[in-house]
Amino acid sequence: MDEEKATVTLRLPSTLSAYSGGKSQIQVKADTVEQLLEVLERLHPLVWERLCTQEGHVRKHVKIFVNNEMITGPHGLQTTLKPGQEIIVLPSTSSV
Repeated sequence: MDEEKATVTLRLPSTLSAYSGGKSQIQVKADTVEQLLEVLERLHPLVWERLCTQEGHVRKHVKIFVNNEMITGPHGLQTTLKPGQEIIVLPSTSSV
């Protein structure tokens, strides 16, 4: 049962593109933010490590935006993605 997932663009800040082979945009097939992070873990584990804890939770200092809206909390990971959408991740500069 291989359903066609939405193709979205994950945009990385320059601080993270160093871990994705220099790519600042990654095309990902995912229907939710949670799926996007699962795909990212397989494709670019070094980027994923900087966004998520070992348990798979988004780190507190990481902000994820879908269509310029910040998603928050566990329910935010269930945010549905539509083809062509851009997802922006911004680790805040303070890691306190």
